[in-house]
Amino acid sequence: MSAGRRVLAAFAIAAIAAAPGCGYRLAGGNTFLPDRIRSILVRPFDNRTQRPEIDQRVTEAVARELSRRGGYRLAVRREEADAVLEGVVTDYRTNPVQFDAEGRATRMEAVVILQATLRERANDAVLWSQTGLVFREQYDVREEALEEAIALEDIAKGAAGALVTSMFEGF
Repeated sequence: MSAGRRVLAAFAIAAIAAAPGCGYRLAGGNTFLPDRIRSILVRPFDNRTQRPEIDQRVTEAVARELSRRGGYRLAVRREEADAVLEGVVTDYRTNPVQFDAEGRATRMEAVVILQATLRERANDAVLWSQTGLVFREQYDVREEALEEAIALEDIAKGAAGALVTSMFEGF
């Protein structure tokens, strides 16, 4: 993705996050969680990896995805929440997937593994739980630090989308 497209995408995400709800929701938005759950606190994900920031990126992406899907208010304090979502980034690794003629890696794959649990605040009952959620993204090595950062952002978004879908649909 070019720098211009990344900037445009960042502005689009910011505009969507800042926009008030329009009343529309995605079909199949929530067929699993009880109706009494109206607000969710997303606690910062724990990071059990050696990769800094991955937990922050996933936490922020999950909060954005919950907000984007509508129907739930993001609680700021535990007392305001009907449910609490907690998660852990259990693994992060990169593996070479493509090489040049000299045997140097030209393309890498980043892999992130998560687990998460949604509990009802009032009685601590588990409403949903998932372990071993695996997310992958590939990136070119030419500007590895920049490309890896972009891949991490893409992984966080993909992980958030899959996690929220699983939570809402009970997979």
